[in-house]
Amino acid sequence: MRARRGNIVAWTMCILAGGYAVACASAPNVRSPLGAYLTPTAHTGAPVALRADPNARVILSNASGLPAASFLPSQAARGADLYQRRCNACHGAGQLIGATFVQSWNDRRVYDLYTLIRSTMPLSSPGGLKDPEYLDIVAYLLQANKQAMTGPADSLKADSVSMRSTRIAISVP
Repeated sequence: MRARRGNIVAWTMCILAGGYAVACASAPNVRSPLGAYLTPTAHTGAPVALRADPNARVILSNASGLPAASFLPSQAARGADLYQRRCNACHGAGQLIGATFVQSWNDRRVYDLYTLIRSTMPLSSPGGLKDPEYLDIVAYLLQANKQAMTGPADSLKADSVSMRSTRIAISVP
C-alpha cells in the first residue's frame, strides 16, 4: 500500500509541475551494475564437461571451381623464416605440412585459411602479427604443401576479394 501511495504522490507532483511532467515520466530507471569479481580464494565449483552433439554438422566450403592462388617465392621464404620463429614452438616441424593439411584445406578458399590464422594465431596474442606476415606464412604453407603454380607468380595480397576468389590447389599424388 505504501509503495502505491508513493507512486501516486510522485505522479501528482509531476503533473502539478506542469512542463516537468514529461521529464518525470521519461526519467530512466537506472541502477548501477552489480560487480562480480573472483578472488584468488574463490570457489568456482567442479569443472563441467562440454556436451558433444553427435548430430552437429560442419559445412566445409568447396572452392574447386576457383583458380589456384599464386604467391611469390620470396613471400614463401619470408613465411618459412616467420614460421620457424613464431609458429614452430606450438606447431612442430611438419605438423601443418602433409596429408592432414591437404585433407583439411585442399580446394578451400585462401581467405578461409588466412582468416583462421589471423584471428587465432599466435595463441599468446591473436592478430598480433602484421598482415604481410600472415600472408607470408600462408604462402609458406602453400609452398611447403606443394601448391602447384598454374599461372604467373603473383604475391598474395591482404585483399579479401582476391583471397576469396582463389583457392588452395594442392596436387594430390
